[in-house]
Amino acid sequence: MFMKKLLCAALALIVMAGALSAQAATLKRAWMEYEDYSGNRAEQSVTDEKTLKELTKILLRAKDNKAKLDGCTLNCTLFCMTGSGKIIDFACATDGCPYIQNRASGDTYNLGVEYQRFWEIFSKIRDGMGLEASAVFNW
Repeated sequence: MFMKKLLCAALALIVMAGALSAQAATLKRAWMEYEDYSGNRAEQSVTDEKTLKELTKILLRAKDNKAKLDGCTLNCTLFCMTGSGKIIDFACATDGCPYIQNRASGDTYNLGVEYQRFWEIFSKIRDGMGLEASAVFNW
């Protein structure tokens, strides 16, 4: 009986810790900067809480889809500020590749089926790209 109670208490602590870490992982702010060799430039910030929660989920799911970069053009940077103030930045492919790369670790992730939604969130960046890059967005 004691062992059963101890096991239940341990499981409750694990669930609570998971909930707290998920809450801490929610982004406080995100912004993206784009610049290409032709001089095209765009910037966009996301501060809306609902969109930030959605972006957090997209990035966390992408983290489970490790990938190889495979020669994609990375001329866009996504900056993410966590609730603790830590800033994480990702290089984003802008040539149709569904990849983002953590600039600190070098790990590359595939956005998978959420690739389109990711670029819908950052539509001002997508729209500000030059003809070469924006041609890959054909939805």
